[in-house]
Amino acid sequence: MDILSQEVTIIVVGSAFLLLVAVGIIVLFLVYQKRQLKFLLEKKELSNQFQHELLKTRLEAQEETLNYLGSELHDNIGQLLGSAKFLVGVAERSGASTQQFQVLDETISKAIQEVRALSKSLNTGWLEKFNWIENLRTEANRLMASKEVTVELLHPSLINLSFDRQIILFRIAQEALQNAIKHGKASHISVQAEQSETVLTISIDDNGKGFDVNDTSIEGVGVTNIRHRVTLLGGKVSWQSSPAGTHLFINLPL
Repeated sequence: MDILSQEVTIIVVGSAFLLLVAVGIIVLFLVYQKRQLKFLLEKKELSNQFQHELLKTRLEAQEETLNYLGSELHDNIGQLLGSAKFLVGVAERSGASTQQFQVLDETISKAIQEVRALSKSLNTGWLEKFNWIENLRTEANRLMASKEVTVELLHPSLINLSFDRQIILFRIAQEALQNAIKHGKASHISVQAEQSETVLTISIDDNGKGFDVNDTSIEGVGVTNIRHRVTLLGGKVSWQSSPAGTHLFINLPL
C-alpha cells in the first residue's frame, strides 16, 4: 500500500511539474507573442510616421522650389529679357553696332541658360531622383546670392541613401541653414558630409551668436523638426553652441 501511495504521489507530483512546465511554456509564448505584436505595431507606426513625414517633406520641397522659381523668373530672367527688349528697341531706333549686337546675344543666351536650369526643377521625376548634394549646392548658391552669407560645402561624390531619405535629409540641412542665418545671424556656414560603409555624418558649423542648448524654452519649431526627422531616419543629432557659433552634428546609419 505504501508503494502504491508513493507511486501515486510521484505521478501526481510529476504531473503537477509537467503541468507547471506546460503553463510556463504557454506563458512565455504569450509574452513573446505580445512583444512581437508590440514590435510590429511600433514598426508599422514608425513606417506610417516616415511616410507621413516624407509626404510633408515632398510638399515642402515643392513649395520651396515654386517660390524659388517665382523669384528667379521675376528677378533674374525677367530682368534679362527686359534688358534684351531694351537693346532691341535701341537697335531699331538708331541702328545697332557690332558691340550692341554682341551684348544683346549674350543677354539672350544668359536668359536661355537660366530657363534651361530652371526647367530641371520642373522635371516630373525630380523628386524620384532627388540628389542631396546637387540640391544642397543649389540652396547654398541661392543663399549666397544675397551677399550676406557664405556657405562652404565639403562632401563625397554621392550619398548612399535612397531618394526619399535624401529628401528628408535635405530638408534637415535646409532647416539648419535657415536657423543659422535667421536666428544665429551667421555670416559663414560650413557643411561637411562624410560617410563610411555603415555611417553617414553631417556637420554644420556657423559663426552666429549661438544659443543655450540646455534651455528647452527656446527650442523652436526648427530644432524640433530637425530632431524629429533625424529620429525617423534612425539617426542621432546633437548641438554644441556658444556666442562664437553653433555646431550641429548628425549621425545616420546607412
